[in-house]
Amino acid sequence: MPSPSTAKTYSPKVLIVDDESLIRYGLEKFVSKEGFTAFTAGSGTKALEIIEDKEPDIVLLDMKLQDSIDGLELLKIIKNSRPSIVVIMISGQKELHGAVTAMKLGARDYHEKPIDFDKLKDSLNALRDEMNTGGESVGDGNDLFFASEKMQKVIAITKRLAVKSDLTILILGESGTGKNYLCQKIHQMSSRKDFPYVQIGCSNIPDHLIESELFGYEKGAFTDAKNSKKGLIEAAKGGTVLLDELGDMPYKFQSKVLKLLEEKSFRPIGAIQDIEADVRILAATNHDLNTQVQKKNFRLDLFYRLNIATIELPSLRERPEDIPFLVKTFMTSFCQKYDTSLKPITNEGMQILRNHNWPGNVRQLKNLIEKLVVLSDGEKITADEIKENLEDFSAPVAEPGPQDATGMTLPDNLSLEAMEEKFIKKALQRTAGNQRKAAKLLGISRDALRYRLKKMDIAATIDED
Repeated sequence: MPSPSTAKTYSPKVLIVDDESLIRYGLEKFVSKEGFTAFTAGSGTKALEIIEDKEPDIVLLDMKLQDSIDGLELLKIIKNSRPSIVVIMISGQKELHGAVTAMKLGARDYHEKPIDFDKLKDSLNALRDEMNTGGESVGDGNDLFFASEKMQKVIAITKRLAVKSDLTILILGESGTGKNYLCQKIHQMSSRKDFPYVQIGCSNIPDHLIESELFGYEKGAFTDAKNSKKGLIEAAKGGTVLLDELGDMPYKFQSKVLKLLEEKSFRPIGAIQDIEADVRILAATNHDLNTQVQKKNFRLDLFYRLNIATIELPSLRERPEDIPFLVKTFMTSFCQKYDTSLKPITNEGMQILRNHNWPGNVRQLKNLIEKLVVLSDGEKITADEIKENLEDFSAPVAEPGPQDATGMTLPDNLSLEAMEEKFIKKALQRTAGNQRKAAKLLGISRDALRYRLKKMDIAATIDED
């Protein structure tokens, strides 16, 4: 793998759309000088032809075009057909109301005429950095951009809650929807961003070790405690702790988590005094906690304490308009990682991705794009290549609806726990009971699968590498 210093930097393609030839010429010279690949169009009609042919990453779009398609109309068309394209509007001072409308329609930014080229340079360089890092470098939340209305609402809520650095937040969503990613962003947007971020997988720690792992212990607290040990909560002092897969936490330990949340303190095993917990707690789960409470698997008082500030991530099948943007983000990142040129996906291939049901959500899409980047030999990734590699996950469907890992349609009223059990059983069936292969198919660790097998009392005959 190339080091960051030797990895290729992607040069985004910029389309300049303005009906004044002198402005087009000046912008083209400026954009090219800054290292971008530039195209120009003098009308909305010509712009659509270039978008179809050249697939630009960024469009600098004049608000007023002397054409049958004006700037706002062209913006709507771009956002409906190619939502991953970033649009920056160019407007006169008398057109500021239209610029506000453009922002509501999905434009990322706008610049007034006469153009301040220093400000435009900053905007373009920020976008280039975002496209070359997969959106990981910005800590203020400006990189959290999605085309779908559902995710725009999620991001708006996230930004409001993130700055409240002592507020506990519960993040809900199916496996693979991006809960961990969102938690990292919450940490980066908070005043705790310069302190540790610690992720604790509640389903991966054996029941008898979870207290010592989280809270630590004093020397002599038990037979093997020959030295004192800090727990993960203390190690994260000043920062953020994510209790991942909280719904799988042992019931008997949940009361101590409740104390941690309410009193902001904990007591290491064998200690005689509590320690102040200067951390922010985030919790994530793919379980329906209401159902878990009814089954006596989750404490009601802990549920009430967690349910104050909640963010629910929609599944990928509920927001197909985000798929082109996610594909471009993952594609850029993996092409850098494997030191290869960008491989655009054909329109037919992109349509297959948009129509797919994605039982594994964003994680499944990300894994697929990495696989395609590694295996594809052509300049473009074709629909046939996508179909071939999608067979490793699940079959595409023509209409939306919950499905398991084999493409079997599931009843709409099926609970999340029942759906999870269906996924696991089908994965074991497809892998002839091999736990390692089944875990890989499901996108979880083998330890996490073993935990679920035990919890659901599912028999798996093969457990070999």
